[in-house]
Amino acid sequence: MSLHGTPRVCVLFRKSGRALRNVAPGAGEANIKKLIIAIIVIAVVAALAVCRPWAFKATPDPLALRHPAAGDVIGFADKHDSFAWLGVPFAQPPVGDLRWRAPRPLSHWHNARAALKISPPCLQLNGFAVFDKHATSGSEDCLYLNIWTPRMTADEVAQAHLPVMAWIHGGGNTMGFAEATPGSHLAGTQKVIVVSLQYRLGVFGWFSLPALRNAAAVPADASSNFGLLDLIAGLQWIHDNIAAFGGDPGNVTIFGESAGGHDVMALLASPPAKGLFQRAIAESGSVHATPRPEAENYIDDAQPGLPVSAREFVNQLLIADGAKDRAVAKARQQAMDDTALLSYLRGKSPKELLTVVTHSGLGMYRSPSNIRDGVVLPDKPMLQVFADPTLYNAVPVLLGGNHDESKLFMLADKDLTAKRYGFVPVIRDLDAYNRTTRYYSDKWRAEAVEEVAAVLHKSQGDTVFAYRFDWDDEPAYSFPKINLHDLLGAAHSTEINFIFGDDVTTGLPFVRSSANGPGRDALSDAMMGYWAAFARDGAPGNGGRPGNPMWQPWHDSGPSLMTLNSPDHGGAAMSDQHEKVADIKARLRADAALAAPQARCKLYYGLFHAGFGGNEYWNDTEYKDLGCADAGPYDVPDD
Repeated sequence: MSLHGTPRVCVLFRKSGRALRNVAPGAGEANIKKLIIAIIVIAVVAALAVCRPWAFKATPDPLALRHPAAGDVIGFADKHDSFAWLGVPFAQPPVGDLRWRAPRPLSHWHNARAALKISPPCLQLNGFAVFDKHATSGSEDCLYLNIWTPRMTADEVAQAHLPVMAWIHGGGNTMGFAEATPGSHLAGTQKVIVVSLQYRLGVFGWFSLPALRNAAAVPADASSNFGLLDLIAGLQWIHDNIAAFGGDPGNVTIFGESAGGHDVMALLASPPAKGLFQRAIAESGSVHATPRPEAENYIDDAQPGLPVSAREFVNQLLIADGAKDRAVAKARQQAMDDTALLSYLRGKSPKELLTVVTHSGLGMYRSPSNIRDGVVLPDKPMLQVFADPTLYNAVPVLLGGNHDESKLFMLADKDLTAKRYGFVPVIRDLDAYNRTTRYYSDKWRAEAVEEVAAVLHKSQGDTVFAYRFDWDDEPAYSFPKINLHDLLGAAHSTEINFIFGDDVTTGLPFVRSSANGPGRDALSDAMMGYWAAFARDGAPGNGGRPGNPMWQPWHDSGPSLMTLNSPDHGGAAMSDQHEKVADIKARLRADAALAAPQARCKLYYGLFHAGFGGNEYWNDTEYKDLGCADAGPYDVPDD
């Protein structure tokens, strides 16, 4: 394979990664220049996948001809003794009149399709744009999937019945790329089939308006969750076609990270997804689901919508088109009938739609997702759904988070870090940085892992498994003084690189060094084994490696949390450490380091009123009792 056509910025990233790995502590200024280039990568880590590292020319391999029901496809020989099929469509392009409709089935194709090239990502903001912050990348025609399998002959395919692992990428449900995580390493070494799915993002994937429901041509069109319907359509394609690749359609594991983990939990709660998967893994996810009024209504309705609701989004479009102010825009919107409103919206180009979104950085923007529409998701909080096993898709679940989740987001917080050379983040006060990021990281894990595991365990017994990823062995440098261990630690997304191997372009792949390499490899091998064993058996066991500890199911007490680290830092081990949201609130009340009431109020507000996880744990009385009755709202970082 050749890297023909790879963008030059991608080459910079790869050279930067090598520079960072090769610069030793105490290196001279020539090498430090390479280090500084590498640090640029850290500042844009969430957008690394824009490089499109899989935009290569592959050679079709006759042994990779497969005959699924959808139509014949021919792939190529990939790394790690695997075959790959890239850019396989699983639904009609959701363009024109199909924008904001459920995905439509794709007709059988008659000639063998060359599946040799990754498809465009779904439409999103270009996180690398410098002069136009609303520049876009990708395409609305993006409903494609990618498949990796071990290399097998036709006879072996017919007998294989391998477990299938369907990956859902992260990116706040507004950006991201299936290609960022090639599955060759996981498929080739663990003898599983890996499928990565693309799904509509942001306002294209989640949009809630009465006009759309009134114009529904099929019941699913009445949903607000078109991105989730895309994932369900992808899972249906897997069910109908994966046997032709050697996969077992009755043993499918959905797994995803960040927004992908959020979507995994939503699929657990989704009635239309029933029977399409048999296990679920959520990495650094969330169980927040947006009530339909918040996703849809005007901000001044009796049931107020969010500032980024669909109604307010239309207001912003009308203002961009000349409405004097919000009041005029609202009046114009209310004067439109359903036909006129939908014609107006579908007549907008992707660029015009994304020009009015509210940025939150690195190509992400604020937009409701996973909406409690009563169609794809029940109209109640997900934890309430998970409390009754008859209300959700009760399958074995593995969920976890990273020890330092929030450091990735907070390393750019101007109150916590300064900028050296204009872009290199330098921690102002290490104690304050670690204290603040610990609160946010612990809250994320408590809310997305331990609170959820406790509810699921009551519903489905010993089929729930939990982990904490602790690896934080990044290099430190003496000039300029940058300790990546302190700055990043076990940051959000770091574990991806261990599950998929070092071919990925997310999960901080560039922090490998000669010193930490062997430990990284050992931990990656263990994690791949645990993930694949869970996909095979519904329990991670010892990951197929007799030297590994047995992963025990979740219980509210005792050693039931698997901690994951390199062998020289404790390796994989069961822990009895447990932390609930109530524990974090108690710690916050008693924290002597937060002497100023404002600091305590700001932390409580940031932890429980804002952020990716929603405000399910906000309590007005608690806030006032902290002395915060007249405090806030605060400008706090997203977590």
